Amino acid sequence: MTIEVLSDAVVGRIAAGEAIERPASVAKELIENAIDAGARSIHVEVESGGQRLLRVSDNGAGIRAGEIELAVKRHATSKLRGLDELQRLRTLGFRGEALASIAAVSRATIVTRRRDEPIGVSLQVEGGLVERQRSVGAPAGTVVSIENLFFNTPARLKFLKSETTEKRHIHWVVTRYAMAYPDISFALRQDGRERFRSSGGGELADVLAKAFGLKEFKRMVAVKSVEQRRKGRLGIDVEGYVSLPPLSRASRDRIVFFVNGRAIQDSALSHAITQAYDGLLKAGAFPFAVLLLTVPPDFVDVNVHPTKAEVRFRDSQLVFVAAQRAVREALLQSADAAAAADLWTAAGFGEGAIAYQQPRPAWRNLAADDLFDDAGLEAIPDIAAAPAHPRTLPVLRVVGQVGAAYIIAEGPAGLYLVDQNAAHERVLYQKLAAEAANGGVESALLSESQAVLLSPDDSELLSELASLFARMGFEIEVFGPNSFVIRRSPRMLAERQAADFIPQMLDSLRQAERTAEGAAAALAAAAAIRSGQILTQDEMQALIAQLERCPQPFASPQGRKTFIHLSREELADEFRRG
Repeated sequence: MTIEVLSDAVVGRIAAGEAIERPASVAKELIENAIDAGARSIHVEVESGGQRLLRVSDNGAGIRAGEIELAVKRHATSKLRGLDELQRLRTLGFRGEALASIAAVSRATIVTRRRDEPIGVSLQVEGGLVERQRSVGAPAGTVVSIENLFFNTPARLKFLKSETTEKRHIHWVVTRYAMAYPDISFALRQDGRERFRSSGGGELADVLAKAFGLKEFKRMVAVKSVEQRRKGRLGIDVEGYVSLPPLSRASRDRIVFFVNGRAIQDSALSHAITQAYDGLLKAGAFPFAVLLLTVPPDFVDVNVHPTKAEVRFRDSQLVFVAAQRAVREALLQSADAAAAADLWTAAGFGEGAIAYQQPRPAWRNLAADDLFDDAGLEAIPDIAAAPAHPRTLPVLRVVGQVGAAYIIAEGPAGLYLVDQNAAHERVLYQKLAAEAANGGVESALLSESQAVLLSPDDSELLSELASLFARMGFEIEVFGPNSFVIRRSPRMLAERQAADFIPQMLDSLRQAERTAEGAAAALAAAAAIRSGQILTQDEMQALIAQLERCPQPFASPQGRKTFIHLSREELADEFRRG
């Protein structure tokens, strides 16, 4: 084949493939343009997950009528003039590709007016080609409507996820920028329903309460570390919020970073934050963190990737240390996490650490509800009664509890050290799974309906999984924006507050298979007793009695050991050594 120059249409679609991966990519680019234009109010409207329509309206500076066609040409920008300016960028956009890339794979309409111009202009573009331009009456600012996204790139359409998933990605883009710019008012409507709104009052705390939910935000602590600027010293400022140890997730997707107002992805920084929680979170748990880093513009290279989601620091170790130190100090200084100081000292972060003795931190009380009276622990079966399930473990006699986490039991074959959390998860899971397999979990009408207020993200997921929650014995009705009423719940948990475990279930189901078994495992994990809870002798014996007849008593649904067995011979060998 001969060498030929690609047509503008082909080049445009290739460029769009690099920067525009899904509808959320469109939302991101248009929001960044609005922020760069000085908007104080940004509204996003979505239909059918953004494929049918994605509209971003702002009250920013607008585009001059004489420059409107330039705005949809590749490498046309008002934010950059020369190479030297790349070293001191203070805008989010600079490539001059966003609108051109979006317009190349959609039917786009731009309506805009500069504040100093008497009339606005409307431009219609289809597949990158200008169809129509006309003068129109319009308020100052810009409205970009993107319809039929990827209509001319069917291969890209095949890679889109479900409508609900794409809506969730858009929601997350909007909330992230609301976090980075709390002084800008953001609003998101999806399929005619408002999903998120921030006031633009300038307080990050207000945005986080809306984005994560008030209950979650109350378990977060402020981070603020401002380095003094001195000759020869680089100033790296870190501020934001991080969660106290009781609030965690099964993934890193709530660890969010902004560098000079730009949302970024950085695995090293995520690692720095999780390291700051060393010894405070169990394996596989990750904190909530929203951190805004401010560094000199020439210290960071933003021209790394077409999506501008990755950056390169001149000295990444300095940023790593600054972020980790800021988070660690915030946790230590928090009154709610004061009891964690001993943990840090023993883990080597303080001077004079000799031995590790885990205290009972004050914040453990947040997770230490009285679960045994109503969480499915049954009385020891009557000896004369026929057993409901065959025995899978020998008869065990409870000796006591150690560390408010493990039950010591004696059996004919030696000593058993039982993890109370893992064991209770297994017991609950077996009961829930068995009931679900037989037509649905047995439910009970609550004596009083319970209201649950969720984050917008959790609200969307709960709506998506409504039928699965129904199989678990829940009767849930929409009560208002992000608000639900629980009228029925699984019988074994009817006395518990649903607000205590529904958010945890949703968190687990983001990562697990969305099947009846997955839902049973998520509910069991959310409702099981926690490590740190002191149990009575009867409560321990009731739990052990149920574990003895579980079909699979050796591990929790997540694969954690439920107990460690030391035979008489092993114990004797330990004491003979010497």
